[in-house]
Formats: sequence, C-alpha cells, structure tokens
Amino acid sequence: MKVISFEGFEYSGKSTQIKLLKKYFIKNKIKSTFTREPGGNKDLEKIRNIIIKSNFDNLSLIMFFFASRFSLLSSLKNNDLIVFDRFFDSTYAYQKYNLKEKKLIISLINLIDQKFIPNITFYLKLDKKNLMERKNKRVYSNKFDKKYFGQFSRIQRNYNEISKMKIGKRKFVTIDASLSANEIHEKIIVHLKKCKLIR
Repeated sequence: MKVISFEGFEYSGKSTQIKLLKKYFIKNKIKSTFTREPGGNKDLEKIRNIIIKSNFDNLSLIMFFFASRFSLLSSLKNNDLIVFDRFFDSTYAYQKYNLKEKKLIISLINLIDQKFIPNITFYLKLDKKNLMERKNKRVYSNKFDKKYFGQFSRIQRNYNEISKMKIGKRKFVTIDASLSANEIHEKIIVHLKKCKLIR
C-alpha cells in the first residue's frame, strides 16, 4: 500500500494541489483513491457536518477526529494508493494546545496501523501576509476557518513540531505555498517519482 497526505493551513492551496494530482493520476492511468478527513464516505460525511456545525470542546474534537479516522481506515484496507486531504498532522496542528493534548494525540497516532502511515506528507506552508490576501479573496468560509484563523502562529508552530517527529518511515516535505499552483504541482510530482510512489 502507498499513502500520500496533504497538509496546510486554510487558504494554502491544498485542495487545488489535490485536484491537480487527481487529474495527473487519471491522465497517466494511475489507480488511486482520494479521500478527506474528517469524512471520506457517506456515513463519515455526516460526522463531518456535525463537527463543523458543533461547539464541541477540544478534547471531544480530538476523539471525534480519531474515531472518524479509524473508521475510515478500516474501509480503505484493500486500496493500493491512497491520497488523504488532511490526516493526523491536522489534528496535532489544530487541536494541540498543551502537553496533555500532545501526549493524547501522539498515543492515538501510534495506534494507526503502520500500513496507513504516509510514505510522504506534503505540507503547504504559507506566511501570514499571503494568508490574509487569499482569505480576503475567498467568498466561502466555514465556522472552523473563522475559529482558527486567529491561531495561525500556534498552528504553524505545531506543524513545524510534527514535521520533525519520526512517524514510521514517512518523508515530510514542506513546500512554499506562495509559489504558483503549477510550480507546486511539478515539485510534488518530482518528489513522488523520487520516492518511487509513481513512475
């Protein structure tokens, strides 16, 4: 099994890159499954809607995310190549405020079957200036976007922390999200070929 995950703050261009990669896979006849967290199937999309519209406390959110995650993974066990739109890094980045939460999240990550640990994670890193510019251009935003927008520094710090952690044998790749969409896409393809995840 081959696993790829995409991470980044809102407005980083993560969704755009996933769409470009999907087109590339279709064009080159690379069999793959694209999914997202939370969500990924009919039942879990219901949980996603509940989470987005809720006012759950942070500990409850951690448990919701991992419950959804483990359920999703159990349904993906027979797939050859999986691409995640957010994975456990997002939970660490957004839900980790203190040492207690850090220990809980890491312990839950350690319960994930090793075959689902990404071979490579792409983190699209955006500075606050570019973030503001993109935010002002976007019409749509959900409650989570608004809730976490003012916590940019904390979330970016958490992403930097988990990028340095040894989790399985995965490669964590940080890409400058201020580059053009095509430049980023080309970098992603180069890394995937280097890791022999695609030809």
